[in-house]
Amino acid sequence: MTLLDQYERPMKAPEAKSAEMFWEVLQRLSGESGNISGAGASVTASSALGVATVFACVDAIAKGCAVPPLKVYRDDEDGRPVPARDVPEFRVLHRRPNEWQTSLEFRRTLTAHAALTGNGYAIPVRVNGELRELIPVLPDQVHREETGRYRWHYRIHDAWGEVGVFHPSAIFHLPNLMWDAVSGLSILRTAREAIGLAQGIEKGQARHQRNAGRPSGILYTDQTLEGPQGTAAINRLKEGWNRVTNGENRGGTAVLDFGFKWLATEMSAVDNQLLETRRFQVEEICRAFGVFPQVVMHTMGTTTFASAEAFFAAHDRVTVGAWQEAWLQRLDEFALDGSGPLYAQFENREIQSAPLKDRGEWAKSMAGAGGHALIYTVNELRALDGLGPKPGGDVLYPP
Repeated sequence: MTLLDQYERPMKAPEAKSAEMFWEVLQRLSGESGNISGAGASVTASSALGVATVFACVDAIAKGCAVPPLKVYRDDEDGRPVPARDVPEFRVLHRRPNEWQTSLEFRRTLTAHAALTGNGYAIPVRVNGELRELIPVLPDQVHREETGRYRWHYRIHDAWGEVGVFHPSAIFHLPNLMWDAVSGLSILRTAREAIGLAQGIEKGQARHQRNAGRPSGILYTDQTLEGPQGTAAINRLKEGWNRVTNGENRGGTAVLDFGFKWLATEMSAVDNQLLETRRFQVEEICRAFGVFPQVVMHTMGTTTFASAEAFFAAHDRVTVGAWQEAWLQRLDEFALDGSGPLYAQFENREIQSAPLKDRGEWAKSMAGAGGHALIYTVNELRALDGLGPKPGGDVLYPP
């Protein structure tokens, strides 16, 4: 009897999921709720993607899982990986996951969903047990409903109504970092303040530029304007001032009487250190996504070509590597045959390989050139470049 078998009886679903309770507590402590950040900006999927840094981070992660070819393999008698081109799963994952998307488009879409909202979903379509299609679903159309302890199902709706109710094994789910071991955490929540502040700064700068870069202020005079005539004079001055300083007429010349003068009441962009604040928000958002700022084209004065190359390599190993492994393990267990002979693999040679000169020097040393001990056979070196074996290429010749 398994752990799940012990809880077959219907149980009342908890009023709130653990992850939701966690965020509700944080919101109560901070006095905030919903998707409104402390800066007053509404942080949603569409508004967050309007922040250039958020879009660049999501795209950098998504492309890392979409650009390298994804193939299905099985091992031959000698333990070498061989592309399993004879199974329908190969074409689904490598070329055409559904009727309207290529493999690159599908993987880029699902990874973007997971990177931003915490969860990417697709419905596997099987014919006689064989995978024939993967249909992507928008994250906000999927609702997880608990039916008992360690038991739940997914209810999916779209613009035309309910699609259906699916068992967890009938859904391909790509999650971000998990809190409750079921659903991924959304960057829209974990980094809400950082994204909201970036939105607020951009909107404030846009308003500043719409005002021709001039701050707001007051008109003042040493004279006393009282009574109905004074009120009428003030209103007339306000209308005349706004007529030549707002909208398409801004930049005009205002003629004021009563000795009125202009006094700015807001600090300038220089006083606010706007550029420094915007740079820090780029770094803060990159930190939330686990993406190096150099990857989203944000460089410091000390960044060199060599250091940038190292950052990009680290991005491939650390950030993209983790997302690719999440893809492979989910595909092996929920799209392929689990513990069977088939398994998925990304081909990262093109994006992770060193320059040709360095690769040539490394290959010669591994093959025993110059009297070095031979470590790789010819066929092993060929396999690293995706090439097939050659007769006699499996012998380790003495140096």
